[in-house]
Amino acid sequence: MILSLLILSLSTVYGSDDYDYTSNGKDWPDIHEYCFGKKLQSPINLDNNYTNTNEDDMYFFPKYKPTKVRITKNQTTHRIIPATDTDNFGPLYTVNSWSDSVAYGGKIIFFRSEAEHKINGVQYNLEVQIQHTMLFATIQNRSTVSVFFIQDDTAQKHPFLQQVIDNYNKEDFILDLSELITSAFSIQPYYLYAGSFTYPDCTERNSWYVFERPFKAPSSQLSFFYNLYHNTEIFPNGNYRVVQDRKSSAKNVKVYYRKDPYAATAQEEQ
Repeated sequence: MILSLLILSLSTVYGSDDYDYTSNGKDWPDIHEYCFGKKLQSPINLDNNYTNTNEDDMYFFPKYKPTKVRITKNQTTHRIIPATDTDNFGPLYTVNSWSDSVAYGGKIIFFRSEAEHKINGVQYNLEVQIQHTMLFATIQNRSTVSVFFIQDDTAQKHPFLQQVIDNYNKEDFILDLSELITSAFSIQPYYLYAGSFTYPDCTERNSWYVFERPFKAPSSQLSFFYNLYHNTEIFPNGNYRVVQDRKSSAKNVKVYYRKDPYAATAQEEQ
């Protein structure tokens, strides 16, 4: 399997809150030992020099649904979670060369401004991370889906971002993740690797599905998230962890690239 299985306590699931982003994670090894000395740390720069492209048997099936959610806020992060603890945003099914079909339930949404992962050295304006927990099992495995947004003032307002912006200060509201990731979108190219949480305690029990192509959104939307996570005492320069060194903290990370399954056919038809 892509990740070894581990029974996680609630504190491990949600991480620790005794940290800040004044150094964008560079000082976390002084606070949390697990953020230091490991070999599968996230985020990373996803580039062709470290990518294996011969894995064609990776499949990703999201079945997200409208879900009643609430936003939890503390000094280190804002999370969107289901309003009912036993609920989830809908299932995510994955099949790859490491395991049989696995079902996950979406449990937490993070917004990172600017993005944590880079694509060929490019850091996009916003990264939306959807963290999932394995369903139908007493043992827990984590899987996070990431998508990017880039500023384009000619673009229409993105419906998913607008759902969040319009309801941000409400006690609870209905959020539909299928406004962001659909079955049609899931065939787009993405990177897959085994890494860690990007916040303390940096647990190395997380599979990442990072979609390559960014969505476009106008500055009127992206500025909302920028203002949440910049120019404050806790977030002076954003709420992202700096990319990890592929020669040390991310030394054992192996990245697979799922190509567009229709790209070859389209090229042959031209």
